[in-house]
Amino acid sequence: MSSNGRPERQRLRELADELRAAACGALARRWVMAQALDESRSELERLLMIEELDAHESRRAIARAEVMLDAWRGMTGAG
Repeated sequence: MSSNGRPERQRLRELADELRAAACGALARRWVMAQALDESRSELERLLMIEELDAHESRRAIARAEVMLDAWRGMTGAG
């Protein structure tokens, strides 16, 4: 199953931007979580380079990114 939907791509871009900022913040604090945040961002950006998105893979990546950002917000008290 594939999807080329703009809303899904937009959500991937938004999450990638949030993850980039979170990874920078974690790196500035020298937190080990910086690498995991950056790997999640990288996964989203890889999906954005693919012309035809696999809907299941995209949803899994979005869910992982949201979990990572929730953890980050919980650690920083920004949520």
